[in-house]
Amino acid sequence: MTARARTAALSAAAAALGACFLLLCLNASRRTSASFDESFNILSGWEFSRSGRLPDGQPNPPLLLRLLALPLPAEGLAPPDVEACLAAPRSCGYRFVYSNSVPPDVLLGRARAVCMAQGLLLVLLCGLWAYGLGGAAAALPALALAAFMPPLLALSSAAGADIGNALLCTAALYLFWRASVSGKVLPAAAAGLFCGLAPAGKYTAVLLLPLGAFYVLYDGGVGRGRKFIWWSLAAAAALAAACLPVTPWKWLSGGLAVARELEAGHVTYLLGNVSREGSWYYFPLALLIKTPLPALVLGAAGLRVLPSRREDMLYLLLPAAAWLALGLAAKTQVGIRHLLPVYPLLCVWAGFAAGELWRSGGALRRALTAGLLLWQAAAAVAASPWQLSYFNELAGGTAGGYRYLLDSNLDWGQGLRELSAYARAKGADHIYLSYFGCGDPHAYGLKYSPVLMTSCAPLPGDGPPPPEGRQLLAVSATNRMGVYYTPRTLFSWLDGMVPERIAGGSIWVYDVTGNARALKLLSYPGLSQ
Repeated sequence: MTARARTAALSAAAAALGACFLLLCLNASRRTSASFDESFNILSGWEFSRSGRLPDGQPNPPLLLRLLALPLPAEGLAPPDVEACLAAPRSCGYRFVYSNSVPPDVLLGRARAVCMAQGLLLVLLCGLWAYGLGGAAAALPALALAAFMPPLLALSSAAGADIGNALLCTAALYLFWRASVSGKVLPAAAAGLFCGLAPAGKYTAVLLLPLGAFYVLYDGGVGRGRKFIWWSLAAAAALAAACLPVTPWKWLSGGLAVARELEAGHVTYLLGNVSREGSWYYFPLALLIKTPLPALVLGAAGLRVLPSRREDMLYLLLPAAAWLALGLAAKTQVGIRHLLPVYPLLCVWAGFAAGELWRSGGALRRALTAGLLLWQAAAAVAASPWQLSYFNELAGGTAGGYRYLLDSNLDWGQGLRELSAYARAKGADHIYLSYFGCGDPHAYGLKYSPVLMTSCAPLPGDGPPPPEGRQLLAVSATNRMGVYYTPRTLFSWLDGMVPERIAGGSIWVYDVTGNARALKLLSYPGLSQ
């Protein structure tokens, strides 16, 4: 095969894998209701584009939020009530998406399309980096691992800053690697550009600055000082420009405020326990059970080639270790999404390892490598569209994930549309609902009686269901485990009852038709508060 033919074949394979990634994202976008942060993120981006201000309580700087607003309709959107937003910003975001003249599916779909595009670029970047490390034999596995990586798929299908942050961080690290290979100033300056853009989209990306300084100075060479100057200037200029009209000082004060909130801690569910202090093993465990086993196996296999590629691997392993160390020390631990920049690095590393196994091994190693890649693809397709609630076989799959982790690892309010379809199929036009999230059940055709809701806005519901007909109780996993209840045992009376469905990977559905005890408990007026 000629070089041109090989390039054409690689391009076609990359396009096919990119198309698979987009199809899986599109399936998730069309079938999931709004997750907890999406409506507030969309409002924040729209408000910043309109007035240059972010709503109170928004923990992210403006760059990536502003991008979410780019495809929103130019007309038909009403500004939110300022006083209401000051009192309850997330509730304000909910009303912006679900009470505007533009349908919520339009707002969500367009904002999610921005994240899908960012996710696609990230997948292709993984392939490009792996190609530079090991040619086509490394690029194709890296592309496949990234295209079928559930955490990347999940966050590319939700309107937020996580996938864009992973893209910007990976681009910066890739350019640092390019600068080390070429020894030229231009890649170092380009890396500085992304080192400035990334913290303008998510505050935790500030970790790139000490990493960048290390890489530029570690690289050595005659032009080390010149590289450092150009890198520093590019980073400072990009950060200042990306935040406009927010000044660098206001960006810094916002970052410090977020750091104080993170240090104060957040309710964290881990292995059935709830705390506000966090645990050092939260993120290692999350990586172990939220990452497909084939990627973990190939990543471990890559350790055998580490001694011969230490310089190259420094740009993959060091930042991954730095993000993990940041997670170990954090008191706020609510989802693997906070470690999302680790996943592209894992895909590149594991793809390089797969390429080495393919080149150096016989038929058995090649069959094993191909089998691992097919396993990951099959797992991602099987989990679609509920990539957010994916857990690997070590955790017992999605059905067993609640025993280990909750919140944005599994239950983020995404299952309302699936719940509505299931209720209709079972002939239950009016259900009991205990929902954790920020979606509007009515927008998905659900008529419901609220039971111990933990939503971001008041959801008064439609009163109790009629006594005749099918009686269903739907309980979000977070509520079922009592994460935000005192005492946590408010749903302990469901112990021993087996849900007949887990809608959206996160909402447990019980048939309580004819169950006198359950119906008596559900009729208690205090449950609707």
